[in-house]
Amino acid sequence: MPIRYVGRDPVQFAKSLYEICRQLRDWGVGRVVYKHRLSELHPTQKSYFRLTSVVPVLKSPGELAFQIWGHEVFRGREKGVNLITEGRKLDWVLVPKEEEKEFCAVREVYDIKQIPVPTHMNCPPLLELSIKGEMKARGQAPPEKIQIPFIADNYIKELDSYWA
Repeated sequence: MPIRYVGRDPVQFAKSLYEICRQLRDWGVGRVVYKHRLSELHPTQKSYFRLTSVVPVLKSPGELAFQIWGHEVFRGREKGVNLITEGRKLDWVLVPKEEEKEFCAVREVYDIKQIPVPTHMNCPPLLELSIKGEMKARGQAPPEKIQIPFIADNYIKELDSYWA
């Protein structure tokens, strides 16, 4: 009988970021790490972190965790210093010191398409009925379509990193 695999393929084969930092001098500050999954998805656009601060945190006796900050480059674009929240995943790879300069050279930058944000949107049907009823009660002629303003303060801010 043949072997049948169920579920997704295990793509996490590397180490966790905590394991990598634990074995390096100065907790790996200044070293370059990357997620293997991102390098597979976008091989020409580099995504990596240069570790800037590593703080060990003792959660419980025998369990050591870290708060790790790093200068993030996502698909060729610099994102600044961010807290790395996915350090537990077994998907991190350390770049050898000899290859860091070549690895960090940006060859291609992801071009963010400017997505037009609408200024107005259609009114929900129930709200539209109640507004039209109120306008009729006041003696005003209701418009055929009621549109409400669409306020999008932080609608597009992180769109490039989450949906790109």
